[in-house]
Order: sequence, then structure tokens, then C-alpha cells
Amino acid sequence: MLSIRRSWPERWAILDCNAFYSSCERVFRPHLRTLPVVVLSNNDGCMISVSPEAKLLGLKLGAPVHEVREIIRKHRVYVFSSNYQLYGDLSRRVMRILDELHPDVLQYSIDEAFIDFSHVPPGDEEKWAQEVCLRVTRETGIPVTIGIGRTKTIAKIASKRAKKSKQKAMYLADADIEAALRDTPVGDVWGIGPGFEAKLKMHNIRTAWEFREHPNTPLIRALLTVTGERLRDELRGISCVEPGEMAEKKMISSTRSFGRRVYDRIELEEAVSTYVGFACEKLRAQNSVARGISVFLRTSAFEDKTTYHRNDGQIFLVSATNDTGQFTRAAIDIVRALYRRDTPYKKAGIFIFEISPRAGQQVDLFQVEDSRIAPLMSAMDSINKKWGRGTVRMASCGTKQDWRMLCEKRSNKTQLHWHDLVEVRREVPQLLGTSPPAQNKRR
Repeated sequence: MLSIRRSWPERWAILDCNAFYSSCERVFRPHLRTLPVVVLSNNDGCMISVSPEAKLLGLKLGAPVHEVREIIRKHRVYVFSSNYQLYGDLSRRVMRILDELHPDVLQYSIDEAFIDFSHVPPGDEEKWAQEVCLRVTRETGIPVTIGIGRTKTIAKIASKRAKKSKQKAMYLADADIEAALRDTPVGDVWGIGPGFEAKLKMHNIRTAWEFREHPNTPLIRALLTVTGERLRDELRGISCVEPGEMAEKKMISSTRSFGRRVYDRIELEEAVSTYVGFACEKLRAQNSVARGISVFLRTSAFEDKTTYHRNDGQIFLVSATNDTGQFTRAAIDIVRALYRRDTPYKKAGIFIFEISPRAGQQVDLFQVEDSRIAPLMSAMDSINKKWGRGTVRMASCGTKQDWRMLCEKRSNKTQLHWHDLVEVRREVPQLLGTSPPAQNKRR
């Protein structure tokens, strides 16, 4: 491993897995490598991953699948339900390779990771990045792109430009910044969504370069708060986004649509309890605690808009915690307060907020913390990580869970479950005068 040379300028790279969910489905199906593939959201509603070949057919991210069924049928597009266990496992394999190459890696999302490139000699950025891309693809089957820049925001722009030009890696050096930013819509800047983009366009700020060079700091702060001011500094080459800020989520949510209409309160409690378990697992993974939880229940907005119903409520705990049991009890109390008899609920979800680091948490003088909770939660997380999410869960989550979302086109968990392993057959040629040989099977 190369030692970090402090005399070299600060540079950041971001590795982005291309059409990640679609690429994961192709790993164990080599015949799909050049064919159009899409992956559907929870309950098989919208497209959340579209392969390059599918994009050429006019299929777009976020589009409801029922609106493009004719295109899918006509061009024989392969459609898969989301298989998050498969995607999570392949994501861990990609991140493991990055950790082997360099210890200063920060996973930003399931398919993205930032890498501190300060150890790479100037001039070798793209060469080193291409080697990383080749190794990741060779060992996982997942195609990736790497963008490199003076800051993380510039690296994100470099990654997008690399994808458009079909390059494995791209380094946006200082001499190339102006041309790249002039060609980048302000809405493509990391952290600027459609709402902020509309505000900026009202003040004739349409490109990333115009945003960077805008002299009116109070206006930028008024339009985009302090976050916009920091993004502008990032585009100027001043690193402002700390790695810890990206890794720690300020709000954790878990929402799902049901596979059928749910009328029964007990089933709603089961669903919400399950979602709380998922969220608390993420909360503990980032070594945080939280104090607030919000729950919402809603009917379908597409069937009969006149009877559409949505209700939500929230509870603040006495002290911050990451105990699944405490949050589950609070969530069930909210469900019982919101529930309306004979209402066809289609979706429910929970939000955990007021998140803070567990270290240095102030203790409530009037509440004695149960010393058994932390080891219990740790054991539950370890079992679920080894044997699959939901192996151990709260009793209020139920056992049958008939309300679960539809996943009619879900692929096998090939590398996670024994019964889903790929079966390989070896045919032995038959010799004259001998009996037919038995087929050899290996798993």
C-alpha cells in the first residue's frame, strides 16, 4: 500500500456502479449482458434501475411499469422484481475490494463510495482508477465508473461526464473545470434537487459555472441555506463536505406498499413493526440513537381519489435510544390511534428522526437504562447479518405476513441460499460398447 504524501494536492474519487440493480441481475445470467433489463420497485410498481440497452428503447427511471408494458412486450425486455439481499451482498463484495486497495474508503450508498486519492501521484489518477474499475468488474461482474476531482462535488460531476462519454474513469483537473461546469446544468450538481434548481433558474443561474461564479453570497444562502453556500465552495475547489456528514443519516425511513388491501389493524401493526426493525438496524449500524418516530397510513390515490385517506402521527421518547423494542411499542401506539375501521390501506411507513451520535449521549437522571438491551440488539443484528434480514425479529412482526408486497419476478438469491445455488451439469461422452454414464451434478 502506498503511503499518503501530504505534499500532493487533495483529490477525491467516487466509484459508481453502473445501473447497479440491473447489473446485479446480469451477474448470474451472462446471456443478458447485451439485452435490455429493468428492475422494479417495491410491489412491482415503478422502474428503479434501467440498463443502457433499455434506456435506448425509451424506458426511464421512475416510470410506472404499467405505462410501458407494450414497449416491454414488443422489445422483449427482461423485468425483475427488486432483490435487495442479492444487491446488498454484491455491494459488500465491491466495497471489500476497495478496502483492500486503499483503507480510506467511505461507502456513500449501496452502489457508490468515495475514495481519498491523496495517495495517488499527480498525473496517474485516471490510470489508477482504470485499474480499480477493471479489478472490480473482473471479480464481481459489476461494471463501474470512477470520477475524480479536487472535491467530492467535482468528483460527482466527473463521474456523470465519464458515463456520458462511456469512459471508465475521468479526472477533472483544474484546467478542465470551467468547460465542464459550463456544460453542466445546475440541477445536475450533487445536492441541488428540482426545487432548488427552480429557485436558481428564477435568478438566471442555469449552469454549474454560473452557480460557482455567482458573487451574491447572501442570495445563495437565502435560496439554498448554508448547504448551497458550501456546494458553491466545493465547486471552487474548497473541500467543505466532511466524510462523517455523508455517512450519518439525519433521518431514517422504511416504507412499503402492501401486496393487497389491508383492513385489519393487527396486520397494520405487523407491517409497521417490521419496518421499525429495518430502520433501527440501520440506526445501530451508524452507531447512532434517536428520539422521535413518525408513522403514516394511507389508501391508494389512484383508485378513487374522493376516498383517498392519509393520516400520520409521531411520538417523542423520553431519551434517545436505538432499541427496537422501544420504537416498536411507540409505533404500535401510533397505529392504534390512526387506525380507521373498514379502510382499505395500501401503504404504511415509519420515519425515525432527531438522530444523534451514540457516543457522548446525555443520560436521563430519572430513567435507569436496561444493561441487557445493547447486547440483545447486537446479537440480533449479528444473527440477521449472517442468516438474512428478519431471521430474528419482534413477535409483533407476525409470522405469515400475508400483506407483504408483490415480488412476482424476483430472481433467486444465488449466492445467499443453498437451495438457490446454480446447478452445473457435466456431460461425459458415451463410448461404444459401454452403458450410458450417470450425469455428474455439482453445487
